[in-house]
Amino acid sequence: MKRQAEVAGTFYPKNKKQLEDQLKKLFEEVPESKKSQCIIAPHAGYTYSGKTAATSFNAVKKAKTFVILGTGHTGLGSKISVSTADSWETPLGEAQIDSKLRDSLLKTLEIQGDDVAHIGEHSCEVQIPFIQFLFPKTKILPIVVGTPDLGQLEALGNALFKAQKGKSISVVASGDFSHFIPEKDAKKTDLGAIGFIEKMDISGFYSLVTKNRLSICGLSPIIAAMFFSKKLGLKKGKLLKYDTSASATGDTDRVVGYAAIEFE
Repeated sequence: MKRQAEVAGTFYPKNKKQLEDQLKKLFEEVPESKKSQCIIAPHAGYTYSGKTAATSFNAVKKAKTFVILGTGHTGLGSKISVSTADSWETPLGEAQIDSKLRDSLLKTLEIQGDDVAHIGEHSCEVQIPFIQFLFPKTKILPIVVGTPDLGQLEALGNALFKAQKGKSISVVASGDFSHFIPEKDAKKTDLGAIGFIEKMDISGFYSLVTKNRLSICGLSPIIAAMFFSKKLGLKKGKLLKYDTSASATGDTDRVVGYAAIEFE
């Protein structure tokens, strides 16, 4: 089964040449960085968050498989929805699923594969062209993480750590930060939350977001990625770039925040 691109033409160009040209330009504008096995990247349209996303992917370690931890926007599907497709298609071609890794994760987590959460969902899809552009032959494993339960998120992080032993795997957590608030408030709120990520303070980050009902979109995949990074022995997060939609729109009254973060 092939999962067709659902947001090509809206979140990113549908035309292959236009998409390649846009990605090439985005990567020309980002600085060199150390390479990490785990990053956080935004999932908005490339016009808005493409520079920030390119900064994230410029810092990721080349791998045979990229696990993409997406955010559920639709509310559909199970709490941890691992794609059962054979491949995902974008204008750059088909990205093959790592079926062996998928089967291993499903067995460890004692869950079934689920594609319902991936219907109409963009948070995993928008990451794939970046991966294809940099690493054309790599495999992927998209997972929509919809559970807010810390125990389940830790289990997912631990399962990813177990699965990566002896293999070549990098992890991308897909998340945007504050939504539709004034830019000055977004920056203050987001940088405060990112401070907890940089300190690898999972409980502090979780409490801040949930108690204050922050509009950060990606809480669950980010926390799962933090658990994974801790198991790897990574000690801190590093903010590589912060930006808002105002850079593209000029509207500072209602912005969305974007962050490029690596774990090191």
